[in-house]
Amino acid sequence: MTSKNKKVVLLQGGLSAEREVSLSTGKGFAQALVELGYPFEVIDCKEDLLTQITKAKANGAQVALLALHGKYAEDGIVQSICEYIKLPYSGSGVMASALCMDKIFTKEVLVNHNIPTAEHQLLTKDQIPNFKLKIQGSVVVKPSREGSSVGVTILHDTKNIRQALDEAAVHDTYILVEKFIAGMEVTVPILDGKVLTPIEIVPKVDFYDYKNKYTAGRTDYYLPARVSEKTLQLINQYALQAFEACRLRCYGRIDFRVDSEGNPYVLEINTLPGCTPTSLLPKSAAHSGIPFNQLVEILVERATLDYLGVK
Repeated sequence: MTSKNKKVVLLQGGLSAEREVSLSTGKGFAQALVELGYPFEVIDCKEDLLTQITKAKANGAQVALLALHGKYAEDGIVQSICEYIKLPYSGSGVMASALCMDKIFTKEVLVNHNIPTAEHQLLTKDQIPNFKLKIQGSVVVKPSREGSSVGVTILHDTKNIRQALDEAAVHDTYILVEKFIAGMEVTVPILDGKVLTPIEIVPKVDFYDYKNKYTAGRTDYYLPARVSEKTLQLINQYALQAFEACRLRCYGRIDFRVDSEGNPYVLEINTLPGCTPTSLLPKSAAHSGIPFNQLVEILVERATLDYLGVK
């Protein structure tokens, strides 16, 4: 074990629907920090987060390692707190975090940069009673600002569209309806500016929902994804373009659907990908020759601020 000098404050838990996932990520990060030799303390991010993190910085914390996911965490809020008290933090900055948490704004950036994404419609909770579906065929209904497939419904028969919209509205006032792309699901982790091994995701039952994501044995993964060389090149190209267009930094994960003709479409961008025992980023990193402890070390050592060096 090599001793590290930076004192780390590990932020985990949080107030979102992904709290349990965050605690699992935090457990893995904590074990890695012990093995790497970093001095650290752990904060469970509840309503008193501002008090706790300010105290941690006063006690010598130099880096915030974010094991958080979802609302109040992956959306720029915690990043803003770190910026304000000038505590460098892992992952992307305030704007990138807020942008990518909001699927509607993510779509707009993708379209503006000519990055393929599924046809879609946008609405607010108040517009549900008068909503007119214009997309032909199967659709996916999602809350705009939620993660881990919470509140997501896939409809092959759109007669139940109102029920799906109401379910999404439980989680957000903004709702995204997009065309369902039949085919393969592939995710592309990016670390330190480099594309890692793309992973094909094959749930054994239904789609890649919360249960299938975080329950061992419910989903098969193929590393690398079983796609043609041409499709692989397109996926890697679009993943990097999306990463750069949305100004992510250090790491992230770009989710795709690939149709039967091998055409990839960006679905979502994850700025704080899960690092649980079943999570995709650690699987891909390991396949690319980066063990978990090295992954965590990279996150700590690349931690920074949006306004670092700016007065």
